Amino acid sequence: MSTPIAATLILSRDNPSNTTILDPDDKVLYTVHTTHGKVTVTHVLNADEEELASLEWRDVLPDKVTLGNKAPTSLRDWLHTSLVPFYLKDDVSLKDDSGRKYKWRGNAPGRALELFAEDDGYKEPIARFLHSRNDLQQLAQLVLTARAVQVRDIVVISFLFLEKSRRTNETASQSKADIMSAPVLSGVTGNDYNVKDGGIGI
Repeated sequence: MSTPIAATLILSRDNPSNTTILDPDDKVLYTVHTTHGKVTVTHVLNADEEELASLEWRDVLPDKVTLGNKAPTSLRDWLHTSLVPFYLKDDVSLKDDSGRKYKWRGNAPGRALELFAEDDGYKEPIARFLHSRNDLQQLAQLVLTARAVQVRDIVVISFLFLEKSRRTNETASQSKADIMSAPVLSGVTGNDYNVKDGGIGI
């Protein structure tokens, strides 16, 4: 990220569905919380506790997003994932209210999201997510250039909802890998084994 960082947003918890987003002086910029009832919904509030957006979680269909006073829509209709060619499948496109285009890259297991703008042909990231690191005692951070600060709300909202989806897919991929690599032991030992929480239990 060669462009200077203009703002650092710190996540109190490395959890895109339940966290407080602060500036380096500990001023609250956004609050993110998830409610569970008949449906599970993640809410994003600004510093004035006004709801900027919400995300309704769905199991089979894509999650449903509501931005401000706009009508709810499928998350996929707002954050467009490239279908072809295959190597671009982790690129996610969106537009701001002025019609300017952006792409989040790194939307895949084990990756970290970076946001690019059409302005320079998507060459230099304007925002980047840094995961929390226990070894450095570093909290999760979203760093923004001046260009990203111009559309900070849309950057933060799209990041939170996309990162939630990315982690869900990452967990699913890991669970599948665990199942595929689990040894077939019951025929040898006579015990029945079940895969539980990514491990094997009797």
